[in-house]
Amino acid sequence: MSAFSPRERDLAKCEDMRLHAERAQRFLGARTLAEFQADELLQAAVIRTVEVIGEAARQVSEESRRRAPEIPWTLIIGMRNILVHDYGAVDLEKIYDVVHGHVPTLLRQLAALIPLLERDVGWTDKEDSTAGSGG
Repeated sequence: MSAFSPRERDLAKCEDMRLHAERAQRFLGARTLAEFQADELLQAAVIRTVEVIGEAARQVSEESRRRAPEIPWTLIIGMRNILVHDYGAVDLEKIYDVVHGHVPTLLRQLAALIPLLERDVGWTDKEDSTAGSGG
């Protein structure tokens, strides 16, 4: 039995996409393509974050995907499929371009979709009112 309703799952998966997109940007930072190509550890970390974005996107329902048609769901999932199933063909320039050129747009698109999903499920981002109260 799942702890989440389908709408809650969609929200959680979109949050996963957002968190890993932010992580990919943070990992890559201001590094050049040459620096990225020279650092196998960095490649592995960034590729993994892009893979998780695609896996999370794959699990978002068609209903929620239709609410954000500007998000290139098929391309994101397709990138995940290449990374998972055809990892020998990974194009580092493409990964670099995705993180620098497309992830910022994805983050803006998710920033519009996530509040809609939060409203649907009645979730809010409340701070713990007892934090720091010594209780």
